[in-house]
Amino acid sequence: MLSKAVDAVLSDLVPAESSSTSRRVRAVGRLMALLGVVLFIALAIEGVTVVFIGQLIALHVIIGMILIPVMAYKIVVATYRFAMYYLGVPDFKRSGPPELVLRLIAPLLVISTVVLMASGVVLVMLHPGTPTANTWRFIHQASFVAWFGLMVIHVLAYLRRAFGTAAYDLRYTRYHSLIGRRGRLISVVLASTFGLLLAAVIYPYVAPWAHYFAVFHVR
Repeated sequence: MLSKAVDAVLSDLVPAESSSTSRRVRAVGRLMALLGVVLFIALAIEGVTVVFIGQLIALHVIIGMILIPVMAYKIVVATYRFAMYYLGVPDFKRSGPPELVLRLIAPLLVISTVVLMASGVVLVMLHPGTPTANTWRFIHQASFVAWFGLMVIHVLAYLRRAFGTAAYDLRYTRYHSLIGRRGRLISVVLASTFGLLLAAVIYPYVAPWAHYFAVFHVR
């Protein structure tokens, strides 16, 4: 099992690319890879804002809002793949399941992601002086610690494959229709655009927090 896990991590493409002839399975794998790459880049930027939260609180919130619909989209696609496999749909069964460890941490990763993003939204909408602000801040920070540990495992397992599959999909010249590569790109752009709209709605709530961090010189 360990050997299979190592081989999977070092693979450039998702298993569906080589083990399944189903276009649907390939499309799902490529969409998840594309979403994974977008999330990795956005989360890397978000990580920098966490380190310098006092100076970059506005960017932290904006990136966070963009992440919400993209993360939700990836959870929906992953849940679809999970459901198709365990419902016994033939082409998904042939493509095989993720490694056992990844299947075990997946529900915990989803739960911690939901708590992290939801607590972040609630927190930014509260004034820093609100009595419950510290409680929500603790929830946000605690969920981040749990989420980060799980995400490290997830990223180590999928990063190489995600970038390899996404690069392959962007170079591939067939299936440019709305149900192919073009459709995947459009759907990810739409999810990101919705995130920008969320950021525009919530941005006015950032000012009190920016003032709070400026007064208390929080980095």
